[in-house]
Amino acid sequence: MTKPDQSDHLWDQYLDGDTAALKALIDRYNDPLFMFLVGKTRSRDIARELVQETWLKMIKHKKGIKNFKAYLFKVASNAWVDMNTKNNRLKSVGNAATIVNGKVVKPEVFHKLESDDITKMYRVCLTKNEHELWKLHCEGYNSEEISKRLSIAKKTVDNKKSIIRKKLIIEIKNHANN
Repeated sequence: MTKPDQSDHLWDQYLDGDTAALKALIDRYNDPLFMFLVGKTRSRDIARELVQETWLKMIKHKKGIKNFKAYLFKVASNAWVDMNTKNNRLKSVGNAATIVNGKVVKPEVFHKLESDDITKMYRVCLTKNEHELWKLHCEGYNSEEISKRLSIAKKTVDNKKSIIRKKLIIEIKNHANN
């Protein structure tokens, strides 16, 4: 078993290619991390998923860390916040009434849309670049991640998402009137 102050050293060893060092870190911190996330989520299943996500994010992080334990728990906490933000965003989108030019688009219009209708709407009103950005957004990527993937400024991503929403709402309204 490693000493508490050796976590940073083990992480550096992992970055140098020592997979046994990563295993030692996982063995040491997996249970405390799980309990931390159970306390936040109140769900063992969700906590397990977040623990896995946390370790995956850590493995992708290829830099030295000054305080491994603090950084690990911050990554876990951020994963929990991201999950809550995404879930709240999905709930608010599901409950939102869409108003276009002062007229409410009835919720049943959204339920009647089939995948062919949606594909047609995308083709009609979105450019190729807008479609690519919106696809990433729908897959759950945040603006910063989309910004990095598409090599554009985060503010530009936010502005384009707003424009795309307006275009899609107008297209849905047109579909509802047909």
